Amino acid sequence: MGPWWPAIALILALAALYIGWSGYAASDDAAYYGAALHWVNNPPFAGHDHWATRFPLILTIAAAIHILGAGPSALLASALLWYTILLLCVRALAKRIGGDRAGWITVILIATMPVVIDNATTASCDLVEASFLVLGITLIGSAAGDDGAIWRPIGAGLCFGGAILCRETTALALLGFAPIFLLGRPVSRRALIIMAAACGLVLAGEAAFQFMMTGNAFNRWVLAFNHDSHIDRAANLEGNFLLNPVIDPLLVLLVNNEFGLLFWAAGVATAMGFQRFFLREGRASFTILAVLAIAAFLLVGALYTKLVLNPRYFMLPAIAAAVAVGVWLGSLRRSLRAFVLAALVAVNLLMLSVGNMHPRWTPEALILAAKDHPEAHILTDPETYHRALWPLRWNGLSNAREGRAQPGALFLAPADDLPPNAAIVQTYTAPPTALGHLLDWPAIRRVVPGGVARRLYTPSTDAVLVRIGDRGAITGARSPSP
Repeated sequence: MGPWWPAIALILALAALYIGWSGYAASDDAAYYGAALHWVNNPPFAGHDHWATRFPLILTIAAAIHILGAGPSALLASALLWYTILLLCVRALAKRIGGDRAGWITVILIATMPVVIDNATTASCDLVEASFLVLGITLIGSAAGDDGAIWRPIGAGLCFGGAILCRETTALALLGFAPIFLLGRPVSRRALIIMAAACGLVLAGEAAFQFMMTGNAFNRWVLAFNHDSHIDRAANLEGNFLLNPVIDPLLVLLVNNEFGLLFWAAGVATAMGFQRFFLREGRASFTILAVLAIAAFLLVGALYTKLVLNPRYFMLPAIAAAVAVGVWLGSLRRSLRAFVLAALVAVNLLMLSVGNMHPRWTPEALILAAKDHPEAHILTDPETYHRALWPLRWNGLSNAREGRAQPGALFLAPADDLPPNAAIVQTYTAPPTALGHLLDWPAIRRVVPGGVARRLYTPSTDAVLVRIGDRGAITGARSPSP
């Protein structure tokens, strides 16, 4: 079945991209795009906030703008590029650890995992950071027992430096090298010192750049540590099932749609002794991967008041779990392997299909309304206008702006938050999810439970274009929740 693995992986990756397609999210990607434009139009740019200092992603988007032109295609191309790079890096690492079959199974699990697909069509630093980490682990793992190949620890250090430039919290995972250094295995202390020097060189180069541009060598770190306020439990509860801070990080792994059944399967793989099927040259690589994944899990969990318990912070533990499952499944007989893998992938795709891919439908509807009524001036609340700002520019639309709902004016608002005395001009219904679109048949709709139907067919509140009447003073609509 060997020759079929690449085709199966490609088909499933494309299916996951289709089902989980998000595109421009009007969130962090808007900040990344603005920073990339600075590099295109007036380089160099030190960055004015912590998003603008994530240089590996920013420079990728800037290069895409140079090639493809300004617009959403540059963001999409950057996201898909790093999705592809991550899969190639995971494939190389998993193949080294468990062989060719384990490599492809791991790729399939990662390629369809919701936490990965969520960032595969929306530009973010998560996949960039993960790619650097996985490649660095592969390189330093291959240096075990080969102190003469100095380029491997150098390459690993450069990768880890690149990962820190994506997100400073990468340093938490890299603290896992402390016990490895103390033990002197599976990688020698000499190799680790060389690796650390190469990583430091990357960070020193960035600090020198910041000093020349801003006069503060630590400008990037100052921006990073002061960009957000104290994280409370309400923020951690978003998308998570939590019970107690002691076990909450574990619950994020086990009870979260972003990971499906991956960590449950990893528990089974551990009980079945998956490590018995490692290739000899891969043992060191998995040890390093596991130690760094455990360090990331423990430290992010311990810092729950400083970091949101977001699944993306557990990307490295997810990759380690996928490798473990890939090695275990690779050892099973074909029929059982196919059944378990199909079940895991099916759950991943199901979790993707019930996700809301249009969480900010009102800004998207503003673009449609501006196109439908090119001669009219359309007002909307500040939040909606802010999120629609880049798409308005990309589409050459100038007839929409933020403002209070005024008598005689057109105003766009969510259907559940209309201003008083408003006459509906046009309703913009949010599209169904990808699975909802495929299952949009009357016979199926009749048997789908109400709660599930809402998630599939009407995942977001309708947006409504209204004309305000003349009676009384009209106040602006409240901003929709981000």
